[in-house]
Amino acid sequence: MSFQATAASAVFVLTIIAIASGRMRRSVAALLGASLLMAFNIIPAHRAVAYIDFNTIGLLMGMMIIVGVISRTGLFQYIAVMTVKATGGRPHLTFISVLTVTALLSAFLDNVTTVLLVSPVVISLVDLMDVNPIPFLIGEAFASNIGGTATLVGDPPNIIIGSFANFSFMDFIFNLTPAAILVLAVVTAWLTYHFRKDLAGGEKAAERIAQVDESRLIKDRYLMVRASAAMILVVAGFGVHHLLDLPASVIALLGAALLLAAVPVNGDEIIHRDIEWPTILFFASLFIIVGALNDTGVIAATSGLFGSLFGGRPILAAIAVLWFSGLVCAFVNNVAFSATFVYVVRDMATATGMDPDPLFWALALGACLGGNGTFLGSAANVIVADIAEKSGNRIQFRTFMRTGLKVVAISLTTASLYVVVRWGGLF
Repeated sequence: MSFQATAASAVFVLTIIAIASGRMRRSVAALLGASLLMAFNIIPAHRAVAYIDFNTIGLLMGMMIIVGVISRTGLFQYIAVMTVKATGGRPHLTFISVLTVTALLSAFLDNVTTVLLVSPVVISLVDLMDVNPIPFLIGEAFASNIGGTATLVGDPPNIIIGSFANFSFMDFIFNLTPAAILVLAVVTAWLTYHFRKDLAGGEKAAERIAQVDESRLIKDRYLMVRASAAMILVVAGFGVHHLLDLPASVIALLGAALLLAAVPVNGDEIIHRDIEWPTILFFASLFIIVGALNDTGVIAATSGLFGSLFGGRPILAAIAVLWFSGLVCAFVNNVAFSATFVYVVRDMATATGMDPDPLFWALALGACLGGNGTFLGSAANVIVADIAEKSGNRIQFRTFMRTGLKVVAISLTTASLYVVVRWGGLF
């Protein structure tokens, strides 16, 4: 391994350790790692900037602005009260409802947009029920990644893989939606059992909430209607952005800008307070660090070794792709990994004569489901963690990882059974 590859690997590992220890903010640790790589020319500055996914950054900023405006209308509190009333105020039923709705939304929105929409509702829910918010917030992150697995537009890795392999929206519905539903059911059942102590009680709060007049929670109907309309138009734009030849980030930013221009709010205050700038910095820095791993050949070398070990045995190769991508994407951003590993899958299939499609589907499952392992695996995890901290409910890296790695193991095991049945000649 070259000096550059060793240095990039060391910086990546030390960044993870710094974040996991809790002694350094995520954004600061990632910024320090990225800066060191550029300072020692492990990755030149112009290459580093090229690795920053500005589509992701712009999408985050646009949706944060729109959600920030909606949060001022009282709509999230209204939805929270209605949800609690519908579930009879029973925390475990509310928990299951939150996970199900989050997964459903994430199948048709990207998971970042989903958690930006759902997190404020979840925080309002737990405040009303007077229960521990951490299980709800962590579960929401897990559900967003699982639901995003189901469709072409649900998670960025699927967009990358679908484009590379020429898979259509309906290809994803037919091949991955059943897997996502199966994994969601198993994980939801396990999480409900795992958090059973935190989901106990809440009955007294439910009785109190039943007396609440939810219509009084709407603070500004004028603003709510316009902000909600902006959100609906932006979401519709996501569905046809390929026809408009516009990236999702442009649609989100345009919707946010038009909304700020059309409603009587302080735009500077929204931009300053509602855009999670540490999150933006964290993602930009993380893209640079992973870019260095790619530039120095670390990811390619690891993937090449993988291909030499499992080439020629289709189902074994698919299971290996599933688990390898799932475990790696617990610690490496799944967007950067997928963008690199699609070439490995293609080359391995070409060299061995295997059908590449099951390998690509296994990669999509692993990259999306593996993102539940740690904060680093998926953008949605970081967003949930930052929103939670802003509301006074900090989620420790180790707390998330302890539950997340178990969820990944359960998800990958369930997905492995699906892969064997679906592409192993049994179905």
